[in-house]
Amino acid sequence: MQPTWLLALSWASLAVGVVSFAIVLADTYLRGHRQPVKVMEIVWLVTVLYVGPAAVRLYWNWGRPQALEPRRRDDKPRRPHRGVILTQVSRCGAHCALGFIVAEVALYALRFDPARNGLWIAYVGDYLAAVTIAVLFRFFEGPARRVAQIWRALTAVVKAELLTITVFESALFAWLTLAHHMVFPEPPLRPDSPTFWFAGQIGLIAGFVTAWPAASWQVGRGLRVGPR
Repeated sequence: MQPTWLLALSWASLAVGVVSFAIVLADTYLRGHRQPVKVMEIVWLVTVLYVGPAAVRLYWNWGRPQALEPRRRDDKPRRPHRGVILTQVSRCGAHCALGFIVAEVALYALRFDPARNGLWIAYVGDYLAAVTIAVLFRFFEGPARRVAQIWRALTAVVKAELLTITVFESALFAWLTLAHHMVFPEPPLRPDSPTFWFAGQIGLIAGFVTAWPAASWQVGRGLRVGPR
């Protein structure tokens, strides 16, 4: 068993993420602040789920539909450069977070044990799931959903998102390796423990911070993930 204080901290962190998720969910669907690009609704819900209240504040400042307006009443720009980068990082982070959840749950259902089978198998699954979700996001936000659109979506992901996803995932995997072998070595971290998901939250936040320079560089080159 994990120490009581660690279990309590893990549950508290997960609860804060769920409350943050509920706040943005209510603002989006009950208060009617729907996103012009529908996949961004998923992006912000996933982002606040692992970042928590800080992401709620970011959503309030730059993520709500009003933040897409070009000007405030005082004629100052509504979407500064860092807001564009935030959208880029949040979207790639949503791919990585969803990929992490889907891959880890699937591997656990297949009775994968990182203590015996090696963490690299989980990391490959997480990365492939993140890229697949990125392609699906691109595919479903397009005007037409034909087979040819899958290739266009894959090309767009490779061009505009793959670098940020890779940097994000590298930071996540580095932290998870430390968590498994040094920070929380006993008992082994598994998806049936709240500590596993708490460690995942920390890794995703580390990925969010680490991916910011890569996203800034891409935005500077004119490569953007989010809506214009």
